[in-house]
Amino acid sequence: MSDKVRVGLIGCGGISGAHLPHLSSSEDVELVGFCDVVVERAQAKVEKHGGQAFDNAEEMLDTVKPDAAYILIPTYAHGAPERSCIQRKIPFLVEKPLGIDPDDLRKLVKEVEASGVIAMSGFMNRYRKSINRVKDLLADDPAILMDGAWIGGPPLVKEGDYFSTQPIGQWWPVKGKSGGQMVEQVIHTVDLTRYLGGEVVEVFAYAARNFNQKLPNLIPNYDLDDAMVLSMKFAHGGVANLMSCCSAQANGGVFLNVWASAHTARFTDWAHHVKIFTAGQEGSEDIKGDIDDIFPTEDRVFINAVKTGDRSAIRATHADGARSTLLALAANESLLTGQPVTVQY
Repeated sequence: MSDKVRVGLIGCGGISGAHLPHLSSSEDVELVGFCDVVVERAQAKVEKHGGQAFDNAEEMLDTVKPDAAYILIPTYAHGAPERSCIQRKIPFLVEKPLGIDPDDLRKLVKEVEASGVIAMSGFMNRYRKSINRVKDLLADDPAILMDGAWIGGPPLVKEGDYFSTQPIGQWWPVKGKSGGQMVEQVIHTVDLTRYLGGEVVEVFAYAARNFNQKLPNLIPNYDLDDAMVLSMKFAHGGVANLMSCCSAQANGGVFLNVWASAHTARFTDWAHHVKIFTAGQEGSEDIKGDIDDIFPTEDRVFINAVKTGDRSAIRATHADGARSTLLALAANESLLTGQPVTVQY
């Protein structure tokens, strides 16, 4: 490998904008290829960052021969790009969620592990100082109860609405493509429950539907659950409750509360600012969440792993990210069956 890690991007949608500022400004990174099914999107990235544009991932990998790849694609499109990287022994970082077909995802995990390729999943919250401070406390004082929510509004056809003006609006509102809000978006909080509390063994879910359908300007292809409540049982005996909602047009947000015997942690907002309360102590320990540097932190971990072969700083491997995805998908299975579901990893 040269002094620079040559990187190719598979997928040039919205999430690429979270990674490109750091990658493009890093002296040890060269952006050599951009691939998107809408080649004009790839070409726009080339005009700004250099490299070559493609509409076929395998062609890009074979032509520019990158040292590493970023897989930044919709939920339903996973599988083929990862396998293309595996076949060519190209390390990759794949954004969440890692797939929509549980059986194929379990198979893919085995293929990745057998290949020995460095494979990292994009759960950036695992690198936040606030999250890891609480994780350290819970090592000796395990979580008994967790309660969290990710509350947002409906995708609407109106000027300025993100889903109306961006390509994500073509697939995110369709549950068969995105997996629904719990899988596609709230999976960040799902993953944090695992990171902080350990493995989940059983889930049960309820959903609310047909409220958004009453809105006159709802995106026409919308068929998601308007809201979901997911109850989880952990292997160590703790429990958690997570809520997702994509129907609240006023005062939504993100939060996660963690209660242990001697500690309570209250995370707020996307940045996961935290207030930590300790039994017998007055006041709280307050940690501001990382905002501007969380994606650069995650990217730097990946680039360093590719350069050195040392994977020890990776906090979310492909296999770990797959487990969080399978946990979120189990919620959909519970909705279909109306029964508790044992999570199959």
